[in-house]
Amino acid sequence: MRFTDEYATLPDYIIGITDRIWEGRGIGLIRRWYAPECVMHTAFGDSAGVDLVVSGTAETLHAFPDRRLLGEDVVYSGGVAGNGYSSHRIVSTMHHRGEGSFGAPTGRAVWARTVADCLIRDGVIVEEWLVRDQAAIALQIGIDPAEWGRQRAEVMAVEDSALPDPDEMTELDLPSDTGAGGSMAALMLRIWNGADLAAIPAAYDPAVNLHLPCGRLAFGHAGVDAWVLSYLAAFPDARLSVENVITRTDPGRPTRVALRWRIAATHDGRGAFGPPSGARVHIPGVSHYELVDGRVTREFVLVDELAIWTAIGLRLG
Repeated sequence: MRFTDEYATLPDYIIGITDRIWEGRGIGLIRRWYAPECVMHTAFGDSAGVDLVVSGTAETLHAFPDRRLLGEDVVYSGGVAGNGYSSHRIVSTMHHRGEGSFGAPTGRAVWARTVADCLIRDGVIVEEWLVRDQAAIALQIGIDPAEWGRQRAEVMAVEDSALPDPDEMTELDLPSDTGAGGSMAALMLRIWNGADLAAIPAAYDPAVNLHLPCGRLAFGHAGVDAWVLSYLAAFPDARLSVENVITRTDPGRPTRVALRWRIAATHDGRGAFGPPSGARVHIPGVSHYELVDGRVTREFVLVDELAIWTAIGLRLG
């Protein structure tokens, strides 16, 4: 059974409509494939309505008119008769050639990863969770993410707006996945909520490749350990909740897991984000894992660190 009349499978649908909207310049097609009252979740807050998706796409293309979206993977569940859930990992290559949230155009070539998790009903996207590595873009353009966050905080203060409140987040039950996804979810909770870094060697291949926010790379058990510690040191009371789990076991490919998660924490330590500010932060993220013989060989971690720096800027005033 085809996913829709136009697309045979859910991955075909996701990759196809992404190409036609962005690289094919069919921005108006968003109204065809997104529900009129679709809900969009980002680290800077939630929005509703397809018109905001259209305007956001136009603004991004104005700043980065040659932006390409290279689909690395689509990890999905469902995929029958226009219904399913997808986690689409993308690498974007582009040049900064227009005015926008990153200031005056610099002409610089940049790249960054994005993960878009989409809930699809009857062939249209009704809800999307979008995580872009915007700090990677800022750094390549020559912008200090901490300074960007301070400036954004000043604008938000004038607009009387705010980031999502971590104190209003509710604890979620662990999604029921008895496969590799369930194991990865339990591992994340053990490492982050239990601060149990001793769990790393058994779960990760000794030569694991880790793709991190800001376009950073790390390798091996020591790389995983250092990444986790950089956040736990900054946010010693971090509480992680797993929101969605997908496991894929397709022929000829490693087992793939997509985890959507969030952290509520206080910036009370010296870690990845400078001196303690006392800021309460809400950190939504997505992790994609590839496993061989039950051990992680590659992990992709997506977090919008500009939102974290903005929360710190709002706290510091």
